[in-house]
Amino acid sequence: MEEIRIYRIIWKNILAAIVCLALTAFGIIEAINTNAGAGKATVSLVFGFFGLYALYQTIKVRLRPYLTITDKCLVQSRADKYLPNYTIHFAEVDHFELSRFNLLLPLTRDILVYYKKNKDKQKIFSPTFFGRIAAKLFSGADDYIAIHGINMKPQELFDLLSKRI
Repeated sequence: MEEIRIYRIIWKNILAAIVCLALTAFGIIEAINTNAGAGKATVSLVFGFFGLYALYQTIKVRLRPYLTITDKCLVQSRADKYLPNYTIHFAEVDHFELSRFNLLLPLTRDILVYYKKNKDKQKIFSPTFFGRIAAKLFSGADDYIAIHGINMKPQELFDLLSKRI
């Protein structure tokens, strides 16, 4: 089979960047018209910086796929290219479960991963270490895949992963 790449949705980041840049423009115009001084201009420039940073993050995230599904594994890439990608091998997975586990965003869905009993645990320094601890404590799962903000419906991704086991 072919490699499937799943990207994050970027319209929310673009909207946040546009709002920040619009606030910057209005703040600078108002500071100039009312002779408000450096205070308002500085606050406006801070909003402008956050808007440019949001655009930078949007471009950076869009260039790399968030999830890559192959015949043998699922690779979850990190936003920072210096962190290692997190790999889940389908041969080591017992089953997946679609759940509303996420504590920070309770209305989103996550895919819980249950490994076979002979699976060696990942390194303690894995980027998802604390997420795995929370998944184990609250749901009994060994791992999870955060799937909010991607360009595929959660049920479709769950069905696709379940077929690969």
